[in-house]
Amino acid sequence: MAQAIDMSAIEQALNGFTIPPQPEILLHIQQQLDAPEPNIKRIATLINLDIGIAGFTLKVVNSAFFGLRQKITSVEHACKFLGVSRVLKLVRSVLIRFTLSDGKDDKFSLKLWATALQTGNTAMTLAKHFNFSQAIQDDCYSLGLFHNAGIALIQQQAANYEQLMQQGLVAQYGYSEIEEQHFHTCHEVLGYLIAESWGLTTELCNVIAYHHSPALILESDSLIERQLFALLKLAEHFTGESRQLFNLNLDPEWEQHNSTILEVLEIELLQLPELAELLHRQQINTIYKV
Repeated sequence: MAQAIDMSAIEQALNGFTIPPQPEILLHIQQQLDAPEPNIKRIATLINLDIGIAGFTLKVVNSAFFGLRQKITSVEHACKFLGVSRVLKLVRSVLIRFTLSDGKDDKFSLKLWATALQTGNTAMTLAKHFNFSQAIQDDCYSLGLFHNAGIALIQQQAANYEQLMQQGLVAQYGYSEIEEQHFHTCHEVLGYLIAESWGLTTELCNVIAYHHSPALILESDSLIERQLFALLKLAEHFTGESRQLFNLNLDPEWEQHNSTILEVLEIELLQLPELAELLHRQQINTIYKV
């Protein structure tokens, strides 16, 4: 596992920030899952309590990734098709977007969640292509939506966040260093705290905590953590996430660590254009061809 988070620094990191509690809907769904015989109809009813969440869930289920011949038109059908455990993971990821966006429609917030969704879809599709387990495939989607959740918290308190991060200092100092200097916290730690409080796995929480610390997470003794991190970084590279969010022409983390990242996935740099073609066939745009 990755190095444990320094809990003594958490109180300082949370100064002025409130971690959103796990929505009540998730707690009720989890109760159903923990029951001897989970009630799919009840779970579907809970999801349908919010038309936005239900609609977004169906949109994801009907995406090219699942390759369904017929569209799923109800949450109950989605639960039966995917299984309630997978639907719970999916709904949890969808809820992070709705909870933290809270009706915000400013340009950066829309861009933040659009890139998170794109990164999650890309990582999940790559995991499927590499024949990773179903659990890792599902976790990739959650990782895509949760890994930058801490940015949304910082932006709620600092309207100048986007402007500050676009000054060209990220390539020189890194994301966390700049955030620590100006906000006395970083989105890695805030994202970790959200993920932990929302019941994500230890491996996912650790990857979120160190997703801008490649040298640390790539030395983790957990193969799952290394694989999840590598899939996330490859997805970020394909989608040009740093360029979309902060106008970075080159992603410094990818440039410095791509050989180790690709080694974890047992692929070579020359294979990336071929993988890009695979993603395009799944209707996912990449930096190789838009």
